[in-house]
Amino acid sequence: MGEFEIVVDPNARRRRNRQPLSERKRAAALFRVWHGVRELIEDAERLRDGELVHFLSIAQLLVEEKVTALTAGTAAFEGVDTTLPH
Repeated sequence: MGEFEIVVDPNARRRRNRQPLSERKRAAALFRVWHGVRELIEDAERLRDGELVHFLSIAQLLVEEKVTALTAGTAAFEGVDTTLPH
């Protein structure tokens, strides 16, 4: 394998001292995370890495549980088009 170079942008925006998100914005952010995890699962499946698929699937379930808790017990993503991130 080749060598990897890690590049750190010194001007990258820091995420500290942000205001807390409203429940609606938090749910939207979790929805984006859910889509990101789903894409990672697809990548892990293409790599045929069952252990990574399992780990990411657990992470996906944890995100779904957070969304369910935020939305007062309704089923996670019920009635929502989950095919594309919004």
